[in-house]
Amino acid sequence: MDENDIPGIYNYCDRWCERCTFTSRCTNFELGEKLEKADGDRDETNKIFWEMFENNLDDTIETIEGDESEKDNFEFDDIESSKTDIEEYDGDDRKIKHIIAKSHEGSKLAEQYHEKVSVWLENNRVAIENNNFYSTSNKKNKIKLTDSVEVIRWYQYQIYVKFMRAIQGENEDMFETEFPKDSDGSAKVSLIGIDRSISAWGNIFMSKEDKDEIIFTILQLLVNLQHLIEIEFPDARNFIRPGFDDEN
Repeated sequence: MDENDIPGIYNYCDRWCERCTFTSRCTNFELGEKLEKADGDRDETNKIFWEMFENNLDDTIETIEGDESEKDNFEFDDIESSKTDIEEYDGDDRKIKHIIAKSHEGSKLAEQYHEKVSVWLENNRVAIENNNFYSTSNKKNKIKLTDSVEVIRWYQYQIYVKFMRAIQGENEDMFETEFPKDSDGSAKVSLIGIDRSISAWGNIFMSKEDKDEIIFTILQLLVNLQHLIEIEFPDARNFIRPGFDDEN
């Protein structure tokens, strides 16, 4: 391992090397990816890319909440933790753990999300390919619509996968107090995918001259899933991912 590399940084990433700001410090990227090795300039470009989406996240929530015609419909569902007790099962029985995790309310919401995304992408396939499906009259819009679609596609299934890993690992982390919980790390990656997806959908939503009820429903679903994960894993946001969240 190069002395510049950050140990374990690849354990809590989203596997999107092309958009990562730490490829030049990742052993996994250097050894395992078939991509051309990125340099510092590429890392900086990707950093700016994600900063735009971070800034747009607040604009998305502000726009939706500020629309009085939509405000009454945009609410958090009254969600409580739907954690299932799996202590009675053998800890090595991964099939049982998978079944229980799949029945979790968060898993169901994540499945609903990727199904709705698939339908929306198919319904707009031709327009997306031609890059002519929405106006860009919104002066605040600094993100390309094609970039928003790229982000949506990348996290469409990963949100579900990372949440399932978090739920399945939650019981294994129950008695670990000395080290950060792996389940919190997985939940954080899922939350980051949700944040970026909300921002991407918001960019598309705000770029349309007329409001798209389907996108609005998708945004509501994502916010509810975000709320649920934060209840289920209250320490997830504070989990320190090597490289991404520390000063290395």
